[in-house]
Amino acid sequence: MVSAKDIGGMTAVDIAAKVRGKEVSAAEITDAAIARMEVTEPHLHAYCTPAPDLARKMAAAVDAKIAAGEDAGSLAGVPIGIKDLVCTKDLPTVSGSFIYEDFTPEHDDIVVERLKAAGAVIMGKTNVPEFGYSGVGHNPVFETTRNPWNLERTPGGSSAGSGASVAAGVTPFAIGSDGGGSVR
Repeated sequence: MVSAKDIGGMTAVDIAAKVRGKEVSAAEITDAAIARMEVTEPHLHAYCTPAPDLARKMAAAVDAKIAAGEDAGSLAGVPIGIKDLVCTKDLPTVSGSFIYEDFTPEHDDIVVERLKAAGAVIMGKTNVPEFGYSGVGHNPVFETTRNPWNLERTPGGSSAGSGASVAAGVTPFAIGSDGGGSVR
């Protein structure tokens, strides 16, 4: 059994190897990541659109492939956060703006397509400043993202939620972008 605390100490490579090797199921990993998210989110606001139901559905699909002897992908069962500037057909892409508050794309961006094909489990959309244009994780739609090491501080700019998710041990990696240095 994987605990919420264990998730923070595992790399994406470790998780995928353990899932593919049937040491742990993708469902167990996902449940542990969701439990970790439930502990951190009331304070961090790393996720503007958490997606536990989608994550569980994706994890079940990975486990079904493994049970059938199929290749579940190089990222089998690995939890990941998707920056809310990246289009996802299964989840809204708000970009931190009231203008896109009700926008759910018809297609995934290529990075999301490839992550899904590799067996990654999407935990939700990570918070961003409006359109990614700020050095802090604040926007007019969602709560401000806080730094997991000091809640009085910001985790940085446009990839605030993705950085906070990884730093807090919710996911071993997350999609960000670096137009002005937020990932660096």
